[in-house]
Amino acid sequence: MALLRLNYGIAQFPLQLVEDVGISRLDERAPLRLAYENVLVTVDRAAARLLDDESAAVRASALHLRTAVVRFTLALQQRRERQRQEAEGAARAARMDECVRHRTRLRDAKVVYLVDRSDDRPTTT
Repeated sequence: MALLRLNYGIAQFPLQLVEDVGISRLDERAPLRLAYENVLVTVDRAAARLLDDESAAVRASALHLRTAVVRFTLALQQRRERQRQEAEGAARAARMDECVRHRTRLRDAKVVYLVDRSDDRPTTT
């Protein structure tokens, strides 16, 4: 068990170094950062279970809670964007339907000409 904990400590050092030096500078909503933090959560949870490491469990839990808020916010934004696009599509379809109805009414309308000038009349096809 001590050998496994030593290996975990050795593996954790470069992961934490990459987190501190590079990943932490990315926007917290960046897909790369979220994916990397998900890897860290998975590694820490595995270490917590296999090695009975309480500090790994605490790190995994804290990181998961922090990223959960970001993932939830992103999901809400994506949902709002999808709803906005659906509403725009519905409005566009409604405008198109109204245009078709208007053209149909104009085509079917009985026009009474006040002045009988045959050159002003639309040609019927």
